[in-house]
Amino acid sequence: MKRTYRWTAAVSDGRHHDGESVGTVRASSEAEARRLVADWVQQDGARKGRTWTATNIDLR
Repeated sequence: MKRTYRWTAAVSDGRHHDGESVGTVRASSEAEARRLVADWVQQDGARKGRTWTATNIDLR
């Protein structure tokens, strides 16, 4: 059964801390939620012409 996770992720390009992103995600497990958040951060960076990764993901 899927549940909704609220998340906060520190965003970095590997050299600089570029800020934070926040949102919600529906997932079956915490591991799946972390994968979805990491993918979203990477895709959001690509849309903005950046190479972002989520360096710290906090789920609630």
